Amino acid sequence: MKGPIIMTTAIFGGLHGRSAVVLGATGTIGTGVARTLVESGARVALIALEPGPLDDLARSLDADDRVMTVAADITDTAQLADARDAVLDRFGEVNIVVVSVGVMLGAPFEDAVPADWARMIDTNLSGVLLAAQTFSADLLAAAERKERSDLIFVGAIAAHVLYPYFAVYGAVSAAIAHLTRTLRAEYGPRGLRVHNIEPGFVEESFGRHLNDGAAVDLWQDVARSIEHPITPDHVGQLIAMTCGLPFGMNVAEMVLLPTEQG
Repeated sequence: MKGPIIMTTAIFGGLHGRSAVVLGATGTIGTGVARTLVESGARVALIALEPGPLDDLARSLDADDRVMTVAADITDTAQLADARDAVLDRFGEVNIVVVSVGVMLGAPFEDAVPADWARMIDTNLSGVLLAAQTFSADLLAAAERKERSDLIFVGAIAAHVLYPYFAVYGAVSAAIAHLTRTLRAEYGPRGLRVHNIEPGFVEESFGRHLNDGAAVDLWQDVARSIEHPITPDHVGQLIAMTCGLPFGMNVAEMVLLPTEQG
C-alpha cells in the first residue's frame, strides 16, 4: 500500500511533524488509519479498550519512536482525560484526531433487543461525543495558530442509505453526520477542520458484531454482491489526503464506496 500513500502525500503534503490520535485504533478501519498515518510521517497515539491488541498493532507498525499506545474506554470521561494527558506528555499537543469507533447491530425492529440499541447509542454516539470533546481544546489551539488541525469522524453510509433491520444503527449514524455539520459551523470560523468520512462496504468490517439471523443474511447478501470491497488502508489513505490539504481547505463530507455498491 506504500505506493498510493506516497502519491497522496506528494500531492497534498505529508504529515511529518504532526501528532495524531486514533481512537478505536485496533478496529478494522482504525488499524488501516493508524498504519497510513504512521507511513505518512505522523506521530500516532493508538487508543482502544484492550491493551493486548494495542501492543500487537504498535509492534506491527515498526515505528517505536513515533507510536504510543493507551488503553482506555471511550465511554469513560476519566479514562479519556488520562489518555489525553499521556499523549500530551509523550507527543505534545495533537493536531489530528480520528474517531473510528462503533458497533453495528441489527434486527427486525419489532424483535430488536433494546440493550443492543443502548450499546450502539453508548458507543457510537455518546463515546464519540466524549472522545471528540476530550481533544477539542488541543485541536482548537493549533487551529487558532493557523496550523492545520483536523477532527475526523469515521461515519457510515447508513446515515443516508436505508437498510432494513438497521433502523437504529442508521439513526445513530445520521446523528454523527449532523454532528459534524454543526461542529463545522461552530469550529470552522476558528480554523479547525471537521470531516466526516463515510465508507461503504469494508472488508472484514462491522458485520462481525451481528447476532440476528435476518440482519446477518442481509449483510451477507451485500458482501456477496461486492467483489472489490474497500480496504482499511483505502480509508486511511483518504484521511491522510484530507489532513494533508493546505490550511483553510476542508473536505467536509466524503462517501467512499466500492464501485459495485450503488
